[in-house]
Parts: sequence; C-alpha cells; structure tokens
Amino acid sequence: MKILFCTNVFEVVENGPVKFVNLLLQINERFPEHELHILTEDIAEPRRFVHKVPIVQSIKASPFSQFVRMGAYHQAAMRVRKTFPFDVLVYNNALVGLWSAIRQPNCVGMINDYKNISRQKDTYQQGSRAFKENLLRVVEKWSVRFYHKIITNSDYLTKMVEESYPRAKGKVFRLYKGVELPEAPVPFQEVIAEPIKILFVKTDYELGGLPVLIDAIAKLPVQVILTLIGPRATHRAHIENMARRVPNLSLRYRQYQPQSVVVQELRDSHIFCVPSYKEALGVANLEAMVHGIPVVSTHVGGIPEVMDNGGCGWLVAPGDASALADALCACMHQPELRKLKVQRGLARASRFGTQTMFDNFLKILED
Repeated sequence: MKILFCTNVFEVVENGPVKFVNLLLQINERFPEHELHILTEDIAEPRRFVHKVPIVQSIKASPFSQFVRMGAYHQAAMRVRKTFPFDVLVYNNALVGLWSAIRQPNCVGMINDYKNISRQKDTYQQGSRAFKENLLRVVEKWSVRFYHKIITNSDYLTKMVEESYPRAKGKVFRLYKGVELPEAPVPFQEVIAEPIKILFVKTDYELGGLPVLIDAIAKLPVQVILTLIGPRATHRAHIENMARRVPNLSLRYRQYQPQSVVVQELRDSHIFCVPSYKEALGVANLEAMVHGIPVVSTHVGGIPEVMDNGGCGWLVAPGDASALADALCACMHQPELRKLKVQRGLARASRFGTQTMFDNFLKILED
C-alpha cells in the first residue's frame, strides 16, 4: 500500500499530532511492503519521502489560510501522484483536505482536537473572528461527509465527532497516538527531596491550567522549581508576574524545545503536571508515564483513557487549586502509592508503543 500523508506542520514539533507525523516515516523501514510519503509546507527543502507544498508567507498569515490550503494541497498531491501513485491520501487536518475528499475516492481525514467542534453555533453578533471560527466549524462538519474514513485520537473525541457530526457515524476510527518506548525508565525515587522539581509542557499555558498550578504550588509547604516548556516568549512577562507572587516557587522558562530536551527534562523532574481544562488525549502525560515519572493531571477529555481513570497517576477536577495541591502532596509524601501508580503507568504505556500505533494505523487504512 502506498500512502501520501498531508500535514501543514512537520518540522516544528509542538503537540501529539505533529509528533505522530514525525514517527510515521518509520513505516518505510518497519513495513517494507508499504511506502509512505509526506506532503507538507513546513520544510525548507524536499528530501526523500517528504515533498514540499509551496505556500507564500503572506498566505500563511491570512485569517482564511485554511481555505487557500485546500486547493494548494490538492494540487500538490496530484503532482506527487505522477511519480508516486499512492493508494490512500491522508490529511492530518480534515478541514484542509476537504477539496481532496470531494475529488478522491479513498481519502482519509484526521480530527485531532475538539476546537472546531466546540465553536459556538450562533456567532453572528460577535465580530469577524467569531464568524471565521464558526465558519471553520461548519466546513469541518460538512467535510466529514466526503471522507472515506475519519481518524480521531481518543474515545472521548470519537464520541464528540459522532455526536456533533451525524454524517461521521460509521466511518470514525480511533487511533491512539503512540510514543517511543525507552530502553529503561528513570529509576524510581523512593524519596523526593526539596526543592521539588515539577515539569509543565504545553504551548497553550492557559488551557493547560498553568495559573491553577501556580496557585496550587503556593499552597505547598515546600520549595518548588517549576520548569515550563512550550509557552511563547511573548507570554513570558505575564507568566513571570504570576510566579513572582509565590515565595516558594522558582521558575525555569524554556519556551519551545525539541523532543530530546523534553525527554531529558522529564528524566530530571520529580513530577509531571499539566492540569488541563480540556485535552483530546494528552500525549505529554503518556510520555511522562513511559519514562517512569509520576503524573498529576485532571479528569478531562481523553486524559482518563491514558491514565486508566487515575490508576496510573493522580487526577483532579480542572480549575481546583486546592485539590491539585492535595494531589501533589500525596504524590510527594506517599512513596508506596507513588511507586504503584508509576508501575501501573509503565505497564499501561506499553500499550501505546509505536509498533502498536503503526499496526493499527495501517489496519485502518487497509480495511
């Protein structure tokens, strides 16, 4: 089977769907009977298996860039087809692939988050931005009727898609985004000594509950070093102002970092905590579990699926700083329970390895 996978983001790895794309090229080595190529605008120059979509910067900055991409990606895919006669065309963003879905019989679209589904339906009196957001939701809803299959990344998101987009029923398949399993996890720490090192990894720090985490840290009777990976440089002053009022908190602001640095920070941390308000799956929690790092998070979205409803870590309600502080304390001061949850996390994480992910991905495309 020959697969062309289209994605507007490739080299800048900031979330689970993009990490997934970067792992996909391993299919060519692991499954020689298949061949996968990537089509993307996010690459300086084409290379083996990776083709470039030429889109000018001014178009990328346009508020309606997604609609321009529909035609650009379809045209580029047809050009690629002349030298790589693919059997399946897959779009990492179902909305961008709308034109291809209309024109191609075996086209698969991915819906990786709830953003378009969650748009307010009645936004006529809320300005041009609200109109655009509502339009994106309508177009995504309309696009699913043309796709042969839709892939989501959690049971939570699958339910949202099927309930919000009735034409998607019967064609939605859940594919958990996998992670690379390390050769050995971090040795378990029987005692967590001060200063407590907490790692937060999320670009959208407000959706990730960073203000709540800072409030929770203020309630802890210990000194904490909080490392942040993801938030933009433009948000640094605001975040530092929030942290400055917490006397027991020292902040390490690292912005965007490559995956190798994230892994090293995981291994240098005592606790991983992103108390999100909403999360389609929460691959970052899974990565922490894979490396044997205790996880404290929230009971929202697809996170309970990853963490076995709290069996592999601590889950609290979103926005509750007191409950989050209690969970952090339990993680720090109950080594036997922490060890049990870490062990459960390691066992569960093995189900999310890349081999399983590739097997399931290829099965979805072949069926």
